[in-house]
Formats: sequence, structure tokens, C-alpha cells
Amino acid sequence: MTRLDERRESSRFRRRQTRTATAIEQQFASNDYLSLSQHPQVLKAAKDALDRWGFGSGGSPLLSGYSNAHRELEEALAEWLDVEAVVLFNSGFAANHGTISTLIQTGTIYFDRLSHASLIDGIRSTKRRFKRFEHNRIADLSAELTPTAEDWVVSEGTFSMDGDRIPEQELSELQQRSKVSVLLDDAHGLGVWGEQGLASYGALRDNIRLLTGTFGKAFGASGAFVAGSGDDIEELIQFCREYIYSTAFPPAQAAAIQAALTVIRSDEGAELRARLADNIDNFKGQLQQRQLNLIASDSPIQSWVVGDDQLVMLLKQQLQQAGFAVSAVRPPTVPEGSARIRFSLQAQHQPQHIAALCQQLDKLS
Repeated sequence: MTRLDERRESSRFRRRQTRTATAIEQQFASNDYLSLSQHPQVLKAAKDALDRWGFGSGGSPLLSGYSNAHRELEEALAEWLDVEAVVLFNSGFAANHGTISTLIQTGTIYFDRLSHASLIDGIRSTKRRFKRFEHNRIADLSAELTPTAEDWVVSEGTFSMDGDRIPEQELSELQQRSKVSVLLDDAHGLGVWGEQGLASYGALRDNIRLLTGTFGKAFGASGAFVAGSGDDIEELIQFCREYIYSTAFPPAQAAAIQAALTVIRSDEGAELRARLADNIDNFKGQLQQRQLNLIASDSPIQSWVVGDDQLVMLLKQQLQQAGFAVSAVRPPTVPEGSARIRFSLQAQHQPQHIAALCQQLDKLS
């Protein structure tokens, strides 16, 4: 029996889920936290850019694929983040893997045990010595692992599966004391909370050497970026294989992302974040009343830990049949025994939408 045959017979066989044009009141699986994928300004920017540039970029960024739309987006992101330079990637996986494998050349790499697969694979590719630390136990790095200025700390800002946040004060104190270099992946935080949507990065910017983020969450699009010093970004442009040997994403995509950034930084963006925060509080309160095993999180990521792999798939199927899109997450994506239903809240959810989902949870067998 092949490995694929074994997987087919197990409870962990993965199947692609075909997305339909599900109404917003039914969609609790999407990472489109601010609902910007349907925002009129974002759609108009994409359509106008399609008329101007066409669809594809035509090549890699170092050949024919880099347009004024890409350059303007990089400049807008650099201004928002107050960094010297930004470079764009096709995906968060490519950004994380490529940045780590290209730029981390010295010392030991310390990383949170719940870090995203793209960070872990990038770390393994460096051939550097690495050590995992227990989830969000930054204090243990000072007490037990003692990183130095030659070393790196790699972590997410808001964790993609549990939805909790990095302890910012502890990381800041560690970096100031040890001068360790920090790479922060704030994909699930940027745009979602904080002043101008700067999330954990806003509190930690003086302690961060490199920031990675994606456009597939709060920006309502796809693609990713890396932000940092001019020298670090130039080194990625010159030597990062994930950047050099990939076709650039379309100019229309860059224009749409820049329009989404404009919304995120505006008063409307602040209103969307406030509405999203209200939805999170409402949803958490309703699930806590039902005494479900909910992981503590103030982010749009709310996870009900079921435990059993087969049961979690059955619960997802029952919710889907009732018209509610949710995510079922099983090992190895999450630790053994922590299979879960993962709910993603959005700014455009209304109280009645959340109430309808919670009423459906009451009916699950």
C-alpha cells in the first residue's frame, strides 16, 4: 500500500473544498476579515488596472513583470510601516521560506513551536542550528536559551490556528537585552487591529528587523510582502530564489491591494476594525454560554477544540449542509488531540448572522 493509499483510508485524507458564491451571513471560513474583497474601491481599482495593464504580469520581477503598480504598492507599504523598503512575493509561504533561507546566515534560530509551516520549512532549509520554545513562552528564552546578537527569534504576531497573540512586552525586553534579530510574521494581525491596523508590529517596530505579511487576510486579496532595511530587501531582490524565479503577480492585483491599504488606513478602516471587534466579542460570548471548548483569542480566529478527527469532520459536514461555511482543522496542522472547528469572523457579519450560526451549533448531533 502506498503512502497515498494509506492517507485515503485514514480520517485525515484532505479534499479540496470548492468555494461557491456563499452569502456573507453563511461564510465563517474565509480570512477576509475586513470584507475588503468585495469593497467598491478595491473592485474599481482592480477593474481600472485590468483595462490599463491587462491580466498577467508577463514575467518575473527582474525581467518584465515589475510595473509601476508594483512599485507604487511597495512605496505605499513602506510609508505605512515606516521602513526603508518593501518587496512583494506571490504568497506568504514564498515570502517566509525565501526570506529565512536567504537572509539568516548566522547563529541559532529560536522559534515558537506553533509557528506556521512556511517559517518552519524556511528554518530547516538554512541548515542553521535551531531550537523550538514552548508556545508564547518568550520569557524562557532569557531564562534557559540565552540568545545573543548572532541569533534570531522567529514568530507569528497573531497565530493562525489558535488566534492568540505574541507577548509583545516580553519580546521587546528580550530584543533590547540580547540584541537578537527578530523576524515577525504578522499575516493574521495586520489590518485587523491597532492604530491604522498595524497590530503587533505597531508596538514592536523598534524591535523588529524583518516583517512579513500577506494580502490574503485583511487585505482581501492574495500575495505577500517583506519589509525591512534597504540592504536586507536588496539582498532578497538579488539572491532570493522564490522571488527571482517566480512570475510576478498581476499589476491589477497590486492596484487592488493598494486600494485596500487606503481603506485600512482610513476612518472607514477604523470603523471596520471596531465592527469586527464587536463581532468577535459577540461570538465569543455566545460560545462561552454554550460551554464549548474555545481557545482563548481576541482575534477573528475562534477555534472550538473537538479533539476527535472524525467527529470534527462530521460537525463540519453538518454545518455545511445547514449552509454555514466553517473550517475543520486536523493534525498535523494542529497538535494531536486538538482537531477543531475554526471560525473566522468578518466585519460585515451582522448580529443575526452570528445568532443563526450559534443556533445551528445547538442542533449538532
